[in-house]
Amino acid sequence: MSTRQRIRRALTAGVPIVVAACGGGGALQLNDVTPQSVPALESARAQNPGDAGTATRLGVAYFRANQLPEARAILDSLTSVDRQNGIAAIYLGMTAESQGDFTAARASYSQFATVARSSSLKNAARQRLALVGRRELEFGARQALAQEATLSQTPPEPNTVAVMPFSYTGTNEEVRPLGRGLAQLLVTDLARSRQLRVLERERMQSMLDEMRLTEQGRADPQSAVRSGRMLAAGRVVQGSLTDTDNALRADASVVNVATASIQPPASSALPMSRLFDMEKALAIQLFSNMGITLTDAERQAFNARPTQSLQAFLAWSRGLEAEDRGDFAGAQDFYNQAVRIDPSFSAAAQSSQQAADLQQASTQTMADVDIVVTASVTEETGPGPSTTDALSNGTNAINPQNTPTTDATTQGSTTQPATDSRPAGTVPGTPPPGPGTPTATIRIIISRP
Repeated sequence: MSTRQRIRRALTAGVPIVVAACGGGGALQLNDVTPQSVPALESARAQNPGDAGTATRLGVAYFRANQLPEARAILDSLTSVDRQNGIAAIYLGMTAESQGDFTAARASYSQFATVARSSSLKNAARQRLALVGRRELEFGARQALAQEATLSQTPPEPNTVAVMPFSYTGTNEEVRPLGRGLAQLLVTDLARSRQLRVLERERMQSMLDEMRLTEQGRADPQSAVRSGRMLAAGRVVQGSLTDTDNALRADASVVNVATASIQPPASSALPMSRLFDMEKALAIQLFSNMGITLTDAERQAFNARPTQSLQAFLAWSRGLEAEDRGDFAGAQDFYNQAVRIDPSFSAAAQSSQQAADLQQASTQTMADVDIVVTASVTEETGPGPSTTDALSNGTNAINPQNTPTTDATTQGSTTQPATDSRPAGTVPGTPPPGPGTPTATIRIIISRP
């Protein structure tokens, strides 16, 4: 049985999981901190307000009691004072995410990622970051759409550029995904110039999804101006892709959001085998139309190709299409296919990891995150006094002790037995063991050197 399975069994069997909060407090019993623990922990904190251990336990209890504002306040104060308090950081991220504050959640998970030193804990942080980053973009698009009347009166940033997915006007459905791949190539290449701030593809896609333009396949100047204003982009690149007689043709234009004017179109048509040359020619024309000249260093970076394989690029483009419709597992399959075709295709490998993180995080509840983090701390540190710190960055050392004990309380804390009366998002548990039932405690002790 793996360590993670043992932790999960311990959690569901009512076995206390003890984690000491940093800062010299008592031990934090994750399985015993319940909504019913709040009054006792509030009292303990009132008696010793400087005890970070008690404060951390209270923050966890507030979270599990669904008292999110109270949890947010105490956990935020803890992480502000001690940025090494990984427990407070991860619960603060979970609290902010539960509140729908994805920007704050991303900041907290990022802090947790810098504190966590084990690969399992970093993976947990990375997965949450992938999901809240996506949700942050979606929320931002909804907010912008709700404030469209106000934003339409705000001058956009002249040097900020957004690139819409290219619409496909041909008849070969196998080629259609290249519209997204081509747009991503342009995002990368236009960003070579320091004179431009190019918005990431995902931000534009979130806006188009909220505007319900993706399925309609619209790429007209009106939609470009509208999306550009809500993204505060001064220019929007829109275009179309078609194929005839084994050749590809791309047409693109730059829409000035402030004036709704369209600059002269850029066009490039080459055999499909020269897709990357076609995109480079298109990008150079767009630079010229925007009055931008690349420096020698920028041009050298501009000449780089993501892959030499058209088939690998097509598989990657299909992955982008699957990811945009929320099919993360399918996207990962396409990305992995691209990597198999061209193992040096680093963008495909990065996309595969991103899709895997999104797939994992999108199926997790906050209770799952709680279990994963607890299991990862135990698994990564291992027993013995020579254990290195997996959760902290040098300030707090974790030293799991596997010594059985029946002591369910620790100095400076007051806890109550776990019950089944828990709100959604809490660690699942069963009633505490009755008389004569063997109990054990897994101790994860964090102390300052």
